[in-house]
Amino acid sequence: MKKTAVMLLVACVAGCGGGGGGQKGPSFTPVSATKDGDLYTLQLGDLKMVVDSGRGARVTEFSLGGTNALVIRDDSANYGSTYWPSPQSSWCAGGTGCWPAPAEIDTQAYTGAIDGANSIQLTSGVASLGAFADSAIVVGKTFTPVPEHGAVDVTYTLTNTSTSVSVSLAPWQVTRVAAGGLTFFGYESADVTYAADSDPAFVLTEVDGIRWYSWATVNHDSKAFTDSTGWVAQVTTHGQFFLTSSQDIQPAEAAPGEAEVELFTNRDSVYVEVEQQGALARLEPGAVLTWSVRWKLRPTPTGESFFTPGSADLVALASKVLAE
Repeated sequence: MKKTAVMLLVACVAGCGGGGGGQKGPSFTPVSATKDGDLYTLQLGDLKMVVDSGRGARVTEFSLGGTNALVIRDDSANYGSTYWPSPQSSWCAGGTGCWPAPAEIDTQAYTGAIDGANSIQLTSGVASLGAFADSAIVVGKTFTPVPEHGAVDVTYTLTNTSTSVSVSLAPWQVTRVAAGGLTFFGYESADVTYAADSDPAFVLTEVDGIRWYSWATVNHDSKAFTDSTGWVAQVTTHGQFFLTSSQDIQPAEAAPGEAEVELFTNRDSVYVEVEQQGALARLEPGAVLTWSVRWKLRPTPTGESFFTPGSADLVALASKVLAE
């Protein structure tokens, strides 16, 4: 049995639920949206999403039955799920070593409200990107409950508010999950490219049109860049099945130096970043780039086959959840 399977099975000795033994599946009604200080909460029956408007409108919780699929702030300064403009080289004038992400987008407060359809709508302050002198962009995030599909749709807008400067950017969702899980996704083309300083233990494998990342300890931060078919699935250390999907793009549509799917693992063995990107677009003054990602969370059925890289059962589960 592979190391990842061992870790996940140990986490699930009490049973991860779903798909067996006649157990009742999760409920996605009733639906409500509430605000408590900076925190906005969407509740769809057993499914819950919490967004911290005071911290970059970051998703801090995506839980099923009270179990969060995301890394929390107590675990790491890099936590939850956020949105960045891509490429990373656009963040600074030099184009290399650009870090951190623009604070107005990633860490500062957003303003917004809840509409009559229980959607949460939040808007950032104005940010300027170093690669585009005198640029001005604003990010919007809308969190919409979709109970008929057991999902939340997260729609990002990037608006060029400058009156004179054009920018070329792509959307980028960055989601942190606990180290020790299993990540996989379909792919059509393109090899895997690894960042120059990636640890040799950080490896994606391929089985029948699916790429797999079975988490392993690394001695230094490591990152992979590759193509996908628009969806990424994660079996978490708590035995949850976390799937996000967006419009598929071709490798040539990605931002320079970026890719449709990027995976990053840190040397402290705390989290894995599951990163998805949309197509690069040129935004003239006043133009808006809109991109949506559908989030779903389900219990993973019990049994070793659901916790093993290359599992046909996991691929079938992904297909089922995508179709729901």
